[in-house]
Amino acid sequence: MAQRRTDREQLAAEYALLSQLLEDLRRRIDLLNSSLNEIVAAKKALEEVQKLNEGEEILMPLGAGIYVRARLANKSNMMITIGANIMIERSPEEAQKTIEGKEQEVRDALQRAIADYQVLVNRLRELEQQIRSLSQ
Repeated sequence: MAQRRTDREQLAAEYALLSQLLEDLRRRIDLLNSSLNEIVAAKKALEEVQKLNEGEEILMPLGAGIYVRARLANKSNMMITIGANIMIERSPEEAQKTIEGKEQEVRDALQRAIADYQVLVNRLRELEQQIRSLSQ
């Protein structure tokens, strides 16, 4: 009887820990999905900019739904952030390759996170069954 209670307590502790890990992983998946959406939007914007003529007026987003009218001065060079507010100048082709690489990295990370999520869900189901059987 005492062993059964100890087993149940250990399973409950593991269940609580895995539940927290599952929640953390869910938040990570949400962040990865947001990043992927941002990357896809940037890819589309990059393609659209290449269709424009230099000097053409565009609406440039500042954030939070605010835009400013601007003129496209130069579409042969793009500015790419490499971290810590540092930017480098690249051709549109290089910018396209960079964003495609980022997209693939995020898709790979998302796929791994979803697989890990499923493993945790399955383990939690097993634990639920074990806890129920010990409670009877």
